[in-house]
Amino acid sequence: MILDLQFWISLISNMSIIYFKKIFFLSVFFSLVIFFSSCNNEKTKIEKKDVHFNYTVLNRFLNRYVADGKVKYEEIKNDKALDPYIEQVKNFEPYAIDDANERLAFWINAYNAFTIKLISDYYPVESILDIESKTGMNPWSINFIEMAEGRKFTLDEIEKKIILKKYKDPRIHYVLVCAAESCPVIIPKAYTSDELNNLLDDQAKIFLNDNNKNSINKENKTLELSIIYKWYKRDFIEKDSSVIEHLKKYISDDDRAFITKNNIQEIEYLDYSWKLNDYKKSE
Repeated sequence: MILDLQFWISLISNMSIIYFKKIFFLSVFFSLVIFFSSCNNEKTKIEKKDVHFNYTVLNRFLNRYVADGKVKYEEIKNDKALDPYIEQVKNFEPYAIDDANERLAFWINAYNAFTIKLISDYYPVESILDIESKTGMNPWSINFIEMAEGRKFTLDEIEKKIILKKYKDPRIHYVLVCAAESCPVIIPKAYTSDELNNLLDDQAKIFLNDNNKNSINKENKTLELSIIYKWYKRDFIEKDSSVIEHLKKYISDDDRAFITKNNIQEIEYLDYSWKLNDYKKSE
């Protein structure tokens, strides 16, 4: 009887130790999860304040090296013309910007400028896609965009995880320029918060009324649209209920009337030209 009692006491004691160890390790595990989660979300805890990015350097650069919606990559490479902007961004904290539009403008400018930086680093290339054969990496996944505290970003992170995830505005697709002919044209100045809304509308109109990128086949009563409306269809639907309703906001009055009168619903998507949006004097 005494042996039986000792057995049960020993068993309960061992179970208690095992239970305590499990609780201890689970506590440590969840503490580490919370810690690393807080580290990953550190940017969300940065105090917002009256911080403004000075675009004097970027405006000077864009005004000199952008023409007719294209970029003078060869000159940029030879002049190292983007270096002053790169250094300026390296010490800047975008998450401290209080105004949402101003923060969005910063990210749009950064995406476009660092796309130019990427191309100029590997120029000459016929397409941004050629960079993968030179580096072995998807160009949008290269971790090369440095900002405050040494944090680095990829172009994909800026576009998909910051801009498109945070700002639910399909007009953004008209201002992010991926260095290809089928992209929206790049403008020779930086986006700023006070002009942003008007420029988003302007770029939408320019893109949608460019017959090389979007048109109406009036004979077949079909819309022939850029494939970005297929790639990002959900963004346009969430805002304007359909791709067609979205584009009717920005196309000409005559085209809008033709679509409405004929109840056009069929869309054919055009091939995307990845040829570099390279400006050359001979053009």
